[in-house]
Amino acid sequence: MPGDALPKGAAKQAVDILGRRIANDAYLPGQIMPTESELADSLGVSRATIRDAIKVLSGKGMVRTARRYGTRVRPIDEWNLLDADVVTWHEHGHPRLATMFAETTELRIILEPAAAELAAQRATAAQVETILEAALALHPEQNDVQAIFVADCRFHATILDATCNGMMRQMRPLIITMLRVSYEFGVLQRVTEPVSKDGHIRVAQAIRAGNGPLARQEMARMLELNRRDAIIVSPPIRNNQPQQA
Repeated sequence: MPGDALPKGAAKQAVDILGRRIANDAYLPGQIMPTESELADSLGVSRATIRDAIKVLSGKGMVRTARRYGTRVRPIDEWNLLDADVVTWHEHGHPRLATMFAETTELRIILEPAAAELAAQRATAAQVETILEAALALHPEQNDVQAIFVADCRFHATILDATCNGMMRQMRPLIITMLRVSYEFGVLQRVTEPVSKDGHIRVAQAIRAGNGPLARQEMARMLELNRRDAIIVSPPIRNNQPQQA
């Protein structure tokens, strides 16, 4: 789930710059980063600010510090790839986003149809109204990605709330981060069709009707669009060998 939030002021800017450099391979996994003094000079901040920034990046699994060698970039499989900051630090064209898009799509297909079924059984009238309003607020034809993202987050987060399952509710940050991956890569580079407004509406209507099996089916069908895109842009893993990040 999302890790440490960014600090404020100069430290926030330092975290953001260094995070982007690491995510986009300016500093490669296993590589020792410049010293505190060198980073402080290049960013125009104090060494204390750099230390604060490195602590945040360490909390996100991106770096490790040791007295004998300084700060080293950690292997990618140790990064918190479900951290919203780590996701957004990647440039849109970075190939790693393709892998993240495919893998988060798989995870969403496992989680969200079950959540939709529970929501159909347990949602309050107010939650049903919010879910339907969010679905109707999706206007992919207007190409306003931020507005679509906000409505989509409200749709999926409310479904998790409507499960009345405390563990499911705590997965809201996880689902929103997975949506962010989808938008950072999938929506911007979609090769089939934009976000399915009709699919969202069908899920919402099934929840409103209290039809759990149909809500599960419609959510799975909608997410299958993402799976098709994920397969096209990032072929499936074969022979249990991890893809190169």
